[in-house]
Formats: sequence, structure tokens, C-alpha cells
Amino acid sequence: MIWSTTREDSIKPEDIVISKIKELISSGVLKPGDKLPAERKLALDFGVGRTQIREALHKLEFYGIIKTLPQSGSVINGLDITTLDGLISDVLNLQSYDFYSLVETRVLLEVKAIQLCAERRTKDDIKMLEKDHKNYIKHFNTTDRVSYDFAFHRTIAEVSHNPVFKAMLMIVIPDIMQIYQKDRICGPNKANLEEHAKMLEYIKNGDSELAGKIMAQHLQGVLDFAKSRLEN
Repeated sequence: MIWSTTREDSIKPEDIVISKIKELISSGVLKPGDKLPAERKLALDFGVGRTQIREALHKLEFYGIIKTLPQSGSVINGLDITTLDGLISDVLNLQSYDFYSLVETRVLLEVKAIQLCAERRTKDDIKMLEKDHKNYIKHFNTTDRVSYDFAFHRTIAEVSHNPVFKAMLMIVIPDIMQIYQKDRICGPNKANLEEHAKMLEYIKNGDSELAGKIMAQHLQGVLDFAKSRLEN
């Protein structure tokens, strides 16, 4: 078996959004401290879906390029233009990795993250997870399902209270989700819904062993799929 290292040639939709935001900042249309237009307007202006807008904004927020303020929406960080331009360029130049390596890394990270989550969760953490799970259920049969799935997993990593887990997952998961959508392997699956519910239950109960097992089970399907894409 040959372990393929072929990278996806196509530009990720969220990176197209980030590039366009970069152009608006570089040209002075948007300035540090300015509020970004609403998601719907950005989607119309850039000719992409709102899911891609959200993924781009999540990425920009994670790297400190924008920040979300209660009741105010997304605001560009008050850094100088040169610093902002450099930060966005760094985000756009993040290396693309082969699918199997991304999935294998995700499994290792998420199993450990949910174990720590079960051990370290607080009452407020559980409220966040419950909110994300309810949103996932609400949007389960919509095209926004993938984003809410991602949000639930991102919160698990956050509740591990190890910021490196969240940082690593923010690098690998968007690329994985893009391939899910392209290959149509992210359709509604009741097993996924049930596994999310069990994850939440085991986290609440503080059972790190069962939490880790259900996460491994939850990701086994995509791991098998990633193996099938390897060149023989």
C-alpha cells in the first residue's frame, strides 16, 4: 500500500471568502475596527453559500483577525493594515494535507479531547454542549447540518480545556468537511445523531472511557472511507 500525499488542487470555498475579505481590507473598503457585513450579504456579494461564509469567519476569528461581539456581529481586529494583511496571508498559506492523514489525526485528537472533556467539564461547559447538540438536531435535515456538526465537535475540543486540541482541529476539520461535502458522504445519518447524544451523556456523567469509545466509533466510518481512497 502506498500512502498518498496528493493534495487537493481546488481552492477551498472558505479561502475564496477570506481572499475577498483580504482584498477589501487591503483596498481600504474595510478598515480595522469596522463591522463586517451580515452573512447573507457577504454570501450574495461573494457568490458563495452561507456555510462557506461561516467557515471563513470561524477561521478568521480563531486566528484573531476578526472578533465576534455580542449584539454587534463580526468586527475586524484593530491591528494595523500591514499586520492584518500578513495574518490573513498566513491563514491562506496553511498547507493542505492528504485526506487520510487529516482523518487519522482528527481521530487521535478527538478521542483524547472528549476524554479530557468528560474529566474537566463544568456546568457552563455542559450548557454549551447541550446548546450545540440542540442546534444540530434542529438543523439535522438542512444543508447547514455540517456546520452545526462541526460546532459540536469544536466545543468538545474547547471543553477539553487544552487550547492546542482546538487549534489542531481548526486546521484539520475544515478540509475534511469540504471533502465530505464534495463526495456526498455527509448526508443525514441517524447513527451520527444517536452517537452525538451518547457523547453528551458520557461527558455529563464524567465517563471518559465510554466517551472515548463512542468518539472512536463515531469516526470509524470516515476513517474506513479515507483508507479506501489510498492508492494500492
